[in-house]
Amino acid sequence: PRHGAISHLFLAIDAEGLDLSHIDDPAHLVVQDWDRSLQDSQNLCSFFIPSILDKTLCPPGKHVIHVYSSGGEPYEPWEKLTPGTEEYEAYKKERVEVLWRAVERCIPDVRDRVEFSIIGSPLAHEAFLRRDRGTYGLAWAAGTSAPQSGILGNFLPFPFPNLKTPVDGLLRCGDSCFPGIGTPSAAASGAIAANTMTHVDNHLKMLSEASKKDPMYKFLDAGIMGQVYKPLVQGFTPSPELRTDQFVSGAGVS
Repeated sequence: PRHGAISHLFLAIDAEGLDLSHIDDPAHLVVQDWDRSLQDSQNLCSFFIPSILDKTLCPPGKHVIHVYSSGGEPYEPWEKLTPGTEEYEAYKKERVEVLWRAVERCIPDVRDRVEFSIIGSPLAHEAFLRRDRGTYGLAWAAGTSAPQSGILGNFLPFPFPNLKTPVDGLLRCGDSCFPGIGTPSAAASGAIAANTMTHVDNHLKMLSEASKKDPMYKFLDAGIMGQVYKPLVQGFTPSPELRTDQFVSGAGVS
């Protein structure tokens, strides 16, 4: 099963004189009408201004914005179009108008501030990200379990496959695995796979090093909680089938 397609709008704007102090969170979910379906891509969308948190993403006095529709964009009208044609370009602008309006709720003059913009249609999503029919990702129905969901299937309403495979030592990761679709979940899947292959002491060491890179990452330092966490999981990490002779001999920490 899969979600519908998805459209993107990427913006780079001039932020000179722009006051965003009213924004507590750089990520926003915008619903045009609560009486309409949240699967309607012309009703629900999200936008994110990452440069509020990370000033290195763009030059001083600028901001970058990513806006995207819900995973409910109908693919059928798109598959009839040819990229590069006037009809295709016109339909792109029509379908992302709702994304512009979402940002305008936060930055009313955003169109006047734009220095660069590009639209990512479902066809672009399909071509560049190899997503079948431009889908946002897998869609497991509540109450069902994906194949090889393991023990997760016993207590999660719609578990994705876990990272283990029938082949010892072969792991999988990505948004088709637990914890699911979306960039944060896909990244978490990779982190879980990496953690599965290395000693818990390496987990804690990496978190400690990362927390010192920048004050904004200070929260990553596990501190005393790391010492509580360690005895709970060190018997399972790495997974038994991934434990090498080096690990068994007590030299499993890099």
